[in-house]
Amino acid sequence: MLRRLFAATLAALAALAALPSSAHARAAAQVASDTVIVLPFENTSGQREFNWVGESFADSLAELLGGHGLRSVSNDARELAYQQVYCPNRACDPRVLTIVPSRATAIKIAREAGASLVVLGTYEVSPAQDEQVVAQVRGSARVIRVNEGRLSGKLMADGRWATHEFTYGDALVNLQTVQGKLAYQILYEQDDKLPFSQNAIVEQATKVPVKAFESYVKGTLADDPEKKSAYLRNAMRDFERANPGSVFKQAAFELGHLYFIQSDYKRAAENFSLLQKRDTHYAEAAFYAALSYWHAGETQTALDALLPLTADTPLTSIYNNAGAIAAQAARTEKDATKRDNLLKQATNVLSRAAESAPEDAMVHYNYAYALMISGKFAEAVEQLRTVVKFNPRDPEGLFLFAKALEKTGQAEAAKTNDDEARRYYKDYAKAQIEWQERQTTSLVPLRLRTDFNRSDLIAAIRNEVEIKNALIAGANPQDLLAKAREMYTAGRDDEALMELRDVVRIEPMNAEAYLMTGRIYQRRGELASAINQLKTSIFWDNDRKLIDAHILLGRIFLERGDRTQAMAYAHSAIQIDPNNQEAIALQRQVQVGIK
Repeated sequence: MLRRLFAATLAALAALAALPSSAHARAAAQVASDTVIVLPFENTSGQREFNWVGESFADSLAELLGGHGLRSVSNDARELAYQQVYCPNRACDPRVLTIVPSRATAIKIAREAGASLVVLGTYEVSPAQDEQVVAQVRGSARVIRVNEGRLSGKLMADGRWATHEFTYGDALVNLQTVQGKLAYQILYEQDDKLPFSQNAIVEQATKVPVKAFESYVKGTLADDPEKKSAYLRNAMRDFERANPGSVFKQAAFELGHLYFIQSDYKRAAENFSLLQKRDTHYAEAAFYAALSYWHAGETQTALDALLPLTADTPLTSIYNNAGAIAAQAARTEKDATKRDNLLKQATNVLSRAAESAPEDAMVHYNYAYALMISGKFAEAVEQLRTVVKFNPRDPEGLFLFAKALEKTGQAEAAKTNDDEARRYYKDYAKAQIEWQERQTTSLVPLRLRTDFNRSDLIAAIRNEVEIKNALIAGANPQDLLAKAREMYTAGRDDEALMELRDVVRIEPMNAEAYLMTGRIYQRRGELASAINQLKTSIFWDNDRKLIDAHILLGRIFLERGDRTQAMAYAHSAIQIDPNNQEAIALQRQVQVGIK
């Protein structure tokens, strides 16, 4: 199945803002501890042109549930789980991933993905009849508790287990609103004292314009390249028309992949490069952007795209490609200082890759190549010994091994491997002439990974989450808050948010953590999220010490033109501290209507 958006990159499998209930921290802990997987909804209307609706439920609900208290399995991780259940030992036919599973199979898929909740649903669409009778969508959804093997519900006073089926219906053009409301209902069943409103989730669900949303989902499902391109380009145009100066990142990501498959590397790089660090699929986009630039001959630009990932996404494929591209750049660099820096980058990342993936012959090959360019032939010999051990007929590996042995004075071993290279390396003659004339190997290629291994990324994320969970179990919330303050002051908002999320996982009633989170969202311009966080901060501020939450809310509502709400928060701030100059200034601004 074609690529779709992650619920979130690392946060897709980590706890996203484990939000508390107003009276029971235990209930919040239950929500935060559950991991949910959403399967595509079943189209019961028999009209294939509306199959995209079922996929859109899986995409949207995964993102909405994952951003409001539950851990959400990304759709890419869901696809891997499908493959493990339906065809564990072979490549899956893409049509397998469109199968609507039985309840028993859905539970197997959920367990494979590490989920404790699975959302299943059906829908039917009534096509439009005329301008007066628009297309309608209606259906139902159910939540299964995986470990118990039964539908989610509540234990009644008489001992009965009351299950809950969520029903919905509206005009098809309001599909995103339907999905936002459904997400809220699912969350509400898990915790009936949510610190955010249904409107807040609906606002997030409807950020993408209706036409852009429909075109995007249809584009991800289209098999024909021309139709896929048309849908995705329409999605980007409609999004930009409604949000001037903004980019529909998910559509750009899909277009990047389409152009990459078509070897249109210039346009692939342009689209992949539109994603930024905090965007969904950033790591994968940067990986393919680097490959696209490399194919286009822009080696330094490729390296600039890839090197930041070596710190943030420690995958062998990323280390390998970063090291290989740095080595290739060093091979042609004339400036001695720049060349040395490039070689240092190459050997650093490739040595780490070789340590973490000792069975990866490609990594050892590239590491040896970088060492040979650096003049460290003895070390290169050891790496190449591993390469030819894995594949005694590796043509380029044998050639490099022979030359490294030659440089270290091991003439007999060098001749033996050179004879083998002569047998298997089709470009031996040209490479040998270059070696004899200049003692260089520019005709021998370095080796790059051409596929971003999502299963490796998901495994790395899970491992990181497990390690982090163990670490925060004994962490001091005040120390985490202090660290978050430092990051906030330094403008490192993404890192600050991760620390703050750990704080509320340990102390779900920590008002200061919600206040700082609200500040970050306000600074980003995400005002709906800022309002939710600041209201939660005020709710838990039993001692009424956090006047800043009241002031910030007043400013946000004033900016939105809601002077009634702004005045209410200005008044509550004055009550906390009548002499606070910011509170007094806010009250004056509201009174005279000055923003």
